[in-house]
Amino acid sequence: MSNRTERDILGELLFREFGTYAVALAEHGKDWMNAWPTATWPLHSPLAALQGRFAVAREAAAAVGVKPTDAAITEEHRVRVEFRSMFPDGPPPLSG
Repeated sequence: MSNRTERDILGELLFREFGTYAVALAEHGKDWMNAWPTATWPLHSPLAALQGRFAVAREAAAAVGVKPTDAAITEEHRVRVEFRSMFPDGPPPLSG
């Protein structure tokens, strides 16, 4: 597998795991944009498990050179949430 492919796969995994964590934060009544960078959760709680999965994905992505800042991760998730609200059934077809 090429380094570019690894970066693409691990970068997407990073953002997918973050998305799962951010959605869970919102479902638990937390302001995900402010809570995620500094939050700590009780051991063995669902939020701690999701935070751990995101941390592992972030480390794996960093190992192949994908190192987005906290601000970039927050912005990417915000854009993805906005996109899903605009297109709840997925992206529109490009042709007729």
